[in-house]
Amino acid sequence: MCGSSSSSPSKDKKKVGGKKLNVLIVDNDGMSQTAYILCLQKCGVETLGVRNEKVAVKIHDITQMRFDLILMSFVMPDMDGIQATKKFRSMEITTMIVGMTNLDENEEYCKEFMEAGLDECYEKPLTMKIFQSLVEKIFNKI
Repeated sequence: MCGSSSSSPSKDKKKVGGKKLNVLIVDNDGMSQTAYILCLQKCGVETLGVRNEKVAVKIHDITQMRFDLILMSFVMPDMDGIQATKKFRSMEITTMIVGMTNLDENEEYCKEFMEAGLDECYEKPLTMKIFQSLVEKIFNKI
Protein backbone atom coordinates (compact mmCIF):
# COMPACT_ATOMS: atom_id res chain seq x y z
CA MET A 1 0.00 0.00 0.00
CA CYS A 2 0.94 3.66 -0.11
CA GLY A 3 3.61 4.59 2.33
CA SER A 4 4.35 0.99 3.33
CA SER A 5 7.95 0.00 3.81
CA SER A 6 7.85 -3.16 1.69
CA SER A 7 8.86 -1.74 -1.65
CA SER A 8 8.70 -4.52 -4.20
CA PRO A 9 5.14 -5.92 -3.79
CA SER A 10 3.72 -2.41 -3.54
CA LYS A 11 5.46 -1.11 -6.66
CA ASP A 12 4.64 -4.23 -8.70
CA LYS A 13 1.01 -4.03 -7.70
CA LYS A 14 0.70 -0.49 -9.06
CA LYS A 15 1.30 -1.65 -12.62
CA VAL A 16 -1.41 -2.69 -15.04
CA GLY A 17 -0.40 -4.35 -18.27
CA GLY A 18 3.24 -3.42 -17.59
CA LYS A 19 2.55 0.31 -17.15
CA LYS A 20 2.23 2.36 -13.98
CA LEU A 21 -1.02 4.04 -13.10
CA ASN A 22 -1.16 7.68 -14.18
CA VAL A 23 -2.89 10.44 -12.23
CA LEU A 24 -3.58 13.98 -13.45
CA ILE A 25 -3.79 16.53 -10.63
CA VAL A 26 -5.59 19.74 -11.55
CA ASP A 27 -5.11 22.30 -8.77
CA ASN A 28 -3.90 25.90 -8.86
CA ASP A 29 -2.60 25.67 -5.27
CA GLY A 30 1.06 24.78 -5.77
CA MET A 31 1.60 23.57 -2.20
CA SER A 32 -1.41 21.24 -2.30
CA GLN A 33 -0.45 19.97 -5.72
CA THR A 34 3.10 19.19 -4.59
CA ALA A 35 1.84 17.39 -1.47
CA TYR A 36 -0.59 15.30 -3.55
CA ILE A 37 2.12 14.42 -6.07
CA LEU A 38 4.41 13.21 -3.26
CA CYS A 39 1.65 11.15 -1.64
CA LEU A 40 0.69 9.50 -4.91
CA GLN A 41 4.31 8.78 -5.78
CA LYS A 42 4.55 6.95 -2.43
CA CYS A 43 1.68 4.84 -3.77
CA GLY A 44 3.82 3.92 -6.79
CA VAL A 45 1.75 6.06 -9.15
CA GLU A 46 2.98 8.34 -11.98
CA THR A 47 1.64 11.90 -11.68
CA LEU A 48 1.28 15.04 -13.74
CA GLY A 49 0.22 18.31 -12.14
CA VAL A 50 -1.36 21.23 -14.00
CA ARG A 51 -2.60 24.49 -12.55
CA ASN A 52 -5.73 25.07 -14.59
CA GLU A 53 -8.56 23.12 -16.13
CA LYS A 54 -8.04 24.49 -19.65
CA VAL A 55 -4.59 22.89 -19.77
CA ALA A 56 -6.02 19.63 -18.42
CA VAL A 57 -8.68 19.56 -21.15
CA LYS A 58 -6.09 20.39 -23.84
CA ILE A 59 -3.86 17.54 -22.67
CA HIS A 60 -6.70 15.11 -23.39
CA ASP A 61 -7.94 16.88 -26.49
CA ILE A 62 -4.63 17.42 -28.31
CA THR A 63 -2.32 14.66 -27.05
CA GLN A 64 -2.72 10.93 -26.67
CA MET A 65 -2.05 11.12 -22.90
CA ARG A 66 -4.61 9.24 -20.86
CA PHE A 67 -4.95 8.96 -17.10
CA ASP A 68 -6.38 6.38 -14.73
CA LEU A 69 -7.52 9.08 -12.32
CA ILE A 70 -8.10 12.83 -12.51
CA LEU A 71 -8.08 14.86 -9.30
CA MET A 72 -10.03 18.04 -10.03
CA SER A 73 -10.09 21.14 -7.85
CA PHE A 74 -13.43 22.93 -7.73
CA VAL A 75 -12.18 26.53 -7.76
CA MET A 76 -9.82 27.48 -10.57
CA PRO A 77 -9.01 30.79 -12.31
CA ASP A 78 -10.12 30.16 -15.92
CA MET A 79 -12.63 27.31 -15.93
CA ASP A 80 -14.10 25.86 -12.75
CA GLY A 81 -14.10 22.17 -11.90
CA ILE A 82 -17.76 21.79 -12.88
CA GLN A 83 -17.17 23.13 -16.40
CA ALA A 84 -14.02 21.05 -16.83
CA THR A 85 -15.71 17.86 -15.61
CA LYS A 86 -18.63 18.43 -18.01
CA LYS A 87 -16.12 19.02 -20.83
CA PHE A 88 -14.25 15.78 -20.03
CA ARG A 89 -17.50 13.80 -19.98
CA SER A 90 -18.64 15.40 -23.25
CA MET A 91 -15.32 14.22 -24.76
CA GLU A 92 -16.38 10.70 -23.70
CA ILE A 93 -13.56 10.45 -21.18
CA THR A 94 -14.52 7.68 -18.78
CA THR A 95 -11.56 8.12 -16.43
CA MET A 96 -12.41 8.27 -12.74
CA ILE A 97 -12.70 11.98 -11.83
CA VAL A 98 -12.50 12.94 -8.17
CA GLY A 99 -13.43 16.45 -7.10
CA MET A 100 -11.60 18.38 -4.40
CA THR A 101 -13.43 21.15 -2.56
CA ASN A 102 -12.55 23.64 0.16
CA LEU A 103 -14.28 23.89 3.52
CA ASP A 104 -16.04 27.13 2.57
CA GLU A 105 -17.76 25.77 -0.56
CA ASN A 106 -21.37 25.07 0.22
CA GLU A 107 -23.28 21.84 -0.23
CA GLU A 108 -25.17 23.12 -3.32
CA TYR A 109 -21.92 23.65 -5.24
CA CYS A 110 -20.68 20.21 -4.22
CA LYS A 111 -23.93 18.64 -5.45
CA GLU A 112 -23.61 20.48 -8.77
CA PHE A 113 -19.98 19.32 -9.02
CA MET A 114 -21.07 15.69 -8.53
CA GLU A 115 -23.88 16.07 -11.09
CA ALA A 116 -21.31 17.33 -13.63
CA GLY A 117 -19.91 13.80 -13.77
CA LEU A 118 -17.62 13.26 -10.79
CA ASP A 119 -17.16 9.76 -9.47
CA GLU A 120 -16.38 11.02 -5.96
CA CYS A 121 -15.80 14.29 -4.13
CA TYR A 122 -13.62 15.03 -1.09
CA GLU A 123 -12.92 18.05 1.06
CA LYS A 124 -9.35 19.34 0.98
CA PRO A 125 -6.83 18.46 2.19
CA LEU A 126 -6.84 14.90 0.87
CA THR A 127 -5.15 12.39 3.16
CA MET A 128 -2.93 9.38 2.53
CA LYS A 129 -5.90 7.17 3.49
CA ILE A 130 -7.98 8.75 0.70
CA PHE A 131 -5.16 8.25 -1.83
CA GLN A 132 -4.80 4.60 -0.80
CA SER A 133 -8.54 4.09 -1.21
CA LEU A 134 -8.58 5.73 -4.65
CA VAL A 135 -5.64 3.65 -5.91
CA GLU A 136 -7.35 0.47 -4.71
CA LYS A 137 -10.62 1.47 -6.42
CA ILE A 138 -8.77 1.96 -9.71
CA PHE A 139 -7.26 -1.52 -9.43
CA ASN A 140 -10.63 -3.04 -8.63
CA LYS A 141 -12.08 -1.47 -11.81
CA ILE A 142 -9.27 -2.74 -14.06
